[in-house]
Amino acid sequence: MLPDSMKFRHTKDISPMRDIIVFLSRINRVKLILALFAGNYIIGWIIWQLLYFFEPEFLESLSTYSEIYYSISLIFRIAIEVIIVPFLETIVFQFFLLIIVKKCSDWIKKSNNWTYPFYITSLLFAALHASNFGLNYYGLLNAVILIIPAFSLTILAIVEFEREKGHPILSVWTLHALNNLLANLEELISFLTRII
Repeated sequence: MLPDSMKFRHTKDISPMRDIIVFLSRINRVKLILALFAGNYIIGWIIWQLLYFFEPEFLESLSTYSEIYYSISLIFRIAIEVIIVPFLETIVFQFFLLIIVKKCSDWIKKSNNWTYPFYITSLLFAALHASNFGLNYYGLLNAVILIIPAFSLTILAIVEFEREKGHPILSVWTLHALNNLLANLEELISFLTRII
């Protein structure tokens, strides 16, 4: 997918990021997506338990935020959150922005390294989600919660760029869609049990 000049296997980069990418690129694509999804779920569950204990006001702010959100039909929300938004965010963050930051980083640092593009695009992706609650404490907290999923989406994109026959857009879109589906799963199950 990337020109040879942007791939690690054609350079002598010795960064720790290279070792991580090489290791992850040896894992089957489906297994890697499922492992990242499971990791996101486990870490997310731990973070939500800590929030429930230390920041119950944040959870209350979710229900306030959700009044407008819940006025939209469930099927429409699922279509937007599981199909459309993950695809658009994948194209913007884990494809175009990642490539632009990579090219700028390579030009400025005169090296072929994914470290700066990884952190910059991941943090920008998480920061975008701070706006879900406004630019306040809860928005910042939401961005911090989403750093781990942002890291997993970005590292998956990089690994897929580095694979011989990689599919960065499809792979990242799949992982992102699974994450968003899980976030809506309880509501979807509740909806399905009402119509059955």
